Amino acid sequence: MLQKVLLFRRFNCCLIVLFFFVFSAFSAQELKVGFVQGRGNDAQVEEQAFKNAEIEFEVLEKGDYKIDTLLKYDVIAVGVVAYDKNEPLKENFKVVNEYVEKGGYLVTVDFQQDSTWNKNFLPHPLALLDPDLEDNVGVILADHDIFKKPNALTDKHFGGGWGVGDFMADGPHEAPKPWKPLITDKQNKWPLVVWAKAGKGDVVFNSLQILQSLGRTGKKEVSEVLHNFLFWRGPRVVDAKGKLATTWSVLKKS
Repeated sequence: MLQKVLLFRRFNCCLIVLFFFVFSAFSAQELKVGFVQGRGNDAQVEEQAFKNAEIEFEVLEKGDYKIDTLLKYDVIAVGVVAYDKNEPLKENFKVVNEYVEKGGYLVTVDFQQDSTWNKNFLPHPLALLDPDLEDNVGVILADHDIFKKPNALTDKHFGGGWGVGDFMADGPHEAPKPWKPLITDKQNKWPLVVWAKAGKGDVVFNSLQILQSLGRTGKKEVSEVLHNFLFWRGPRVVDAKGKLATTWSVLKKS
């Protein structure tokens, strides 16, 4: 009898451990994602990218650019050249910046168009130029949580295989304070991805073509990059009087 009890307890312990590892692996996905669509001809590629990464999201429509609505999201992701092609975003970028200041997280998950870029689109000024880099340029990663949660990213994640012309475009040549470079290419020392605090929130400007690559190739490494760029920060920071942290968008297990 004692032996049966011990075996039962061991079995339960194994189930608990298995439960913890399975669900902790997906806990990063329990966040509400708002998405600003980019140019029309990339809409299917963008949608396929999120599908390949098994991430659910809500598209931000014209009427959603109100601070109370935006603050429902743990992260707002910006698509392919959205600051050029998405008119509601261009008209309401100051409200989006207010969202960041009040504790939100804003990240561009594909490149933006330098020729129509307003350096004041983001909470801190940032100028873009027109450098384009192909695969295998070699990168240097900063010591930052964006490369640690929920996946352990290395420079191998940013190597070859992103797809022809699908690595980086129209990024800054420098990261003026308070911007800090997160990914720098080895040859030119351009900051391909930069990050800054803004009020209670965070903003990441990324010039890597993540959605276009992932939507076309479905590459696992690029999927992990998207996971980290969206979810490293966790739930949106809220005041004590604010709403409870959102649990939403659980990643489906294949």
